Amino acid sequence: MNYLSLLFILAGAFFNYCHHSAESTPRHNEMPVQGAQKVYCERSYTNFAWGYQHNGIYLDPEGNLYSYSYQRSDKPWSPKEEAAPTEPELEDKYNHGKKFIRKIEAQEWQAKLNLLTEASEGQMSKRKQSGADMGANVCRCYVLDATKKQYKQVELRVQGDWSYENLAPSAKELADWLESLRASAEKK
Repeated sequence: MNYLSLLFILAGAFFNYCHHSAESTPRHNEMPVQGAQKVYCERSYTNFAWGYQHNGIYLDPEGNLYSYSYQRSDKPWSPKEEAAPTEPELEDKYNHGKKFIRKIEAQEWQAKLNLLTEASEGQMSKRKQSGADMGANVCRCYVLDATKKQYKQVELRVQGDWSYENLAPSAKELADWLESLRASAEKK
């Protein structure tokens, strides 16, 4: 009799756990609520042709805009999974010559984050070779997958030796915005 009671208690606890777990887990392509979501967005330049060059601007989850720049002697950033880095790996990427530029207004940052849902589902254009030894100018965002504790990369635009872009209109808008932030940061 004790085993039967214990079995019912364990079965009830298991079903209760599964029910609550399913409610709090986002569906495969569903973007979690932005207020609870951690997102980094960047516009970067990388080139290995004449010594390692890697620099750019990025926004942290709070909307703080920073620049970063690796020295030629710095070890190239290499996460275990390039398309799914962890938070410490992203922090390491951006912790080279890091300089605060400004804080983005909360409404503006939230409006740009809202573009990620469509952009994350966008199709990529065909890759075209545009040159050699030009490196790559990249606009992308990283969205935290809390269940895996890794960031999912959402590519927006790549220009350089090889060029391609995310065809979602929201991806173009977000990439253009990141390009404008980079241009304004370079003027300062």
